[in-house]
Amino acid sequence: MTRPRDPSDIDGILARLRAGESPDPGAAEHVAHLPTEERARVLGVLLEEPTARRWLRGEILPRLDPATAAAVADWLLTYEADFVPERRDRTTGAVVRALPVSELVERAPFLAGSNAAGVLWERLATAGPDTVRDAALRVFREGTPVARETTLYLLVLDPYGPVSLPDDGRRALVLAALADPDEEIRGLAAEVAADEAPDMLLADTARWVRDSAVRVRAAAWACAFAEDPERAAEDAVALLVSEAEPLPARRSALLALGEWLTTAQIEPVLTTFVRHPVQELAEDAAGLLWTRHRTPVAAQAASESPHATVRDIAARLLDPRLGSPLAGGFRSGAEEQGYDFYDPFRER
Repeated sequence: MTRPRDPSDIDGILARLRAGESPDPGAAEHVAHLPTEERARVLGVLLEEPTARRWLRGEILPRLDPATAAAVADWLLTYEADFVPERRDRTTGAVVRALPVSELVERAPFLAGSNAAGVLWERLATAGPDTVRDAALRVFREGTPVARETTLYLLVLDPYGPVSLPDDGRRALVLAALADPDEEIRGLAAEVAADEAPDMLLADTARWVRDSAVRVRAAAWACAFAEDPERAAEDAVALLVSEAEPLPARRSALLALGEWLTTAQIEPVLTTFVRHPVQELAEDAAGLLWTRHRTPVAAQAASESPHATVRDIAARLLDPRLGSPLAGGFRSGAEEQGYDFYDPFRER
C-alpha cells in the first residue's frame, strides 16, 4: 500500500487515534490533498476503525472538494452503527452537510432517526419548506418508529426546532402522524391536533374516542366536550354503558365524564359504576369519587361494591373520624362531629 507522506503516515495516524490522541497537526489537510488513488487507499484504511471514521468525518471530510466529499459521505453512511441516536457524535452532521439535497431526501427515512436528524432538517430547510414537508412525509411512510417520532418532535412539537414550517406543512405532518401505526406517535399528534386544529379530530369523533391509544381518546374527548358539552356527555354515557364497546374506550369515556361534568351531574354515573361487575370500570369510578367528585350517595354505593379495592375507598371516605365531609364521613352539625385534631391534647 502506498503510505501518505510526512508530516504523518497512516500507521502513525491510526496509532494516535487508537491511543485516544489527535493525529499530528496538518495530518487531515495532508490526507485530504493526496493524489486521488493514494487518498482513496488511505481513506479505505481509515474506514475500517470507528475512531478513524470519526476523525475522517470531523477533520478530513470538510476539507474535500464537494464532489469528493459527497462520494466519501455515501461511503460513510454505510456504517449505520455510527449514526444510532444513542451515540452522541457531532461529526455525523458533516456527512449530512456533504450530501446534495436530492440524496438527503432519498436518505431521509434513515437519517431522520439518526444522531444527525437535526442537521438533516436544517440542511433540507435551505431548499424550502416544500422539500422539508415532502421529506418528512416520506419518513412517515418509510421510516422506523424512532425516525417518525423524532421527526414529529423536531418539526412540530419543539418550538425551538431546526425548522419552522408554515401552517399547511405542519397540518400535513400532523395528519400523517394521526395515521401512524404507533400509538405513541398517534397520541402526540392527537394532542397537537386538539390544541391547534381540533377539526382533525371532530371530523370523526366516533373513530378517535375508540382509538387503541389512550392519549388519542383523551384528546378526542377534550375536543368533543369543548365543542358541544351536552352532546359529548350523551355520547360518552352511551359508549360507557354499552357492553359491546371495547373496555379501554369505555374507561376513557368514564374518565372524560369525570373531567368535564360537575359532581351533581356525574353522581348517578358514579353511583352505578362503583358497583359495576367489571373491576376496571368500578375502580375508575371509585378513583373519580376519591379525587374529584366526593358525594355521599356514590360513597355509600361504593361501600356495596363487589370489589374490595372500591370498598376500601368507600370506607376511607365514610369513616366518622377520618372520612371526607363531602362524602358523608363528617356532617357539620351532626351529633357525632367526627375526629378533632386537638382532642388528644384536651384529654391530657
